[in-house]
Parts: sequence; structure tokens; C-alpha cells
Amino acid sequence: MPTWPIICGHCGQHVSADVVSGWPSNNVGSAPAVTLWLKCPNAECEEGSVKLRDGSVYPSAPAGRTVAGLSDDVAGAWREARIAHNVGAYTAAEMMFRKILMYVAVDKAGSKEGESFESYVNDLEANRYLTPGLKDVVDQVRQRGNGATHELPSSDEKDSLQTMAIVEYLLMSLYELPGLIKPATTP
Repeated sequence: MPTWPIICGHCGQHVSADVVSGWPSNNVGSAPAVTLWLKCPNAECEEGSVKLRDGSVYPSAPAGRTVAGLSDDVAGAWREARIAHNVGAYTAAEMMFRKILMYVAVDKAGSKEGESFESYVNDLEANRYLTPGLKDVVDQVRQRGNGATHELPSSDEKDSLQTMAIVEYLLMSLYELPGLIKPATTP
């Protein structure tokens, strides 16, 4: 079966998707002049995508990267924020990035649900999940999310990208990196 390389918009993996219909007659590797119906070969996914004549693939892969080790709530919020950013819904993405702080504070620092977002950042710092120099950086997520929630001007791509980078690094440091630690062995 012919394949076409894509980043699957469902599972986020780089795959050679199976071409279910629409295989072009021109050279492999060049942009085909027909629409392709594709199926992800990843056994855990196997979802469908469409590659249009202009080369765009739908659904497109979320912005940012998948972070390993996230709890279900944090993973769901992270995916939603990445998808919102990817489709140009920057204000919605900023609001989700802010909400991720709440999930992380409740999950890691034992914060109570329903507290102020400032208290979530303070709880993360008090429980040593944020270094003193990092608190002001992470607080930008809260501030931009507040602006997206309570102010009329829409968020823009540049700010959303920066906020996404901050959240991605925070999630990597709190969830993914600890999973890389190998348990100590006794001699």
C-alpha cells in the first residue's frame, strides 16, 4: 500500500500514513496534485487524515510537543491548549495555559481547587516546584491568562507561543524529567 509522510494530527507521531485513496501519479515525495485520504499506521491510533491539494493536512498536529508522564487532567488540558494555539485561537490557548497552572498546583503542590491563580503560583513556589528565579517567568502565564480572560483585546500568536514555551518547560521539568531518574541500586 502506498504511504505519505505526515505528523498525525491525532497521535502526534511522525508516520508514513497509509494512502487509502487518491494516490497521485506524479513522483513520490513531491506534493501531489490530488487530495489524499490517509490512515495512521500507529496501532494505538489508526485515525484518518486528509491531505489537500495545497499540501495541508487535517487535522493538523497540535503545536508544541507531547510531554511524557502527565496526569490525565494535565495531559488533556495541555493537548487542548496546543490545539487551540494551532488553529489560531490564541486567546483560548492563553486561557488554557493559565488553567494548566491550576491543574499542576493541585496535582503537585496540593493546592485547593477554587483558589486564586496567584495562590497556585505561590503554592508551587512554596513547595519548591519553582525556583525563585522561575516564579516571575511562570507568573507571566497567569498574567497573560488573566488578560485573555478579563480584557477585551485578543491574545496574539507571539505571546501565545511564548506562554506555550514556558508551560512546556514547566511540564517537562515537573513531570517528564523526574521519570528519567533511574532508581539507585544498592551494592
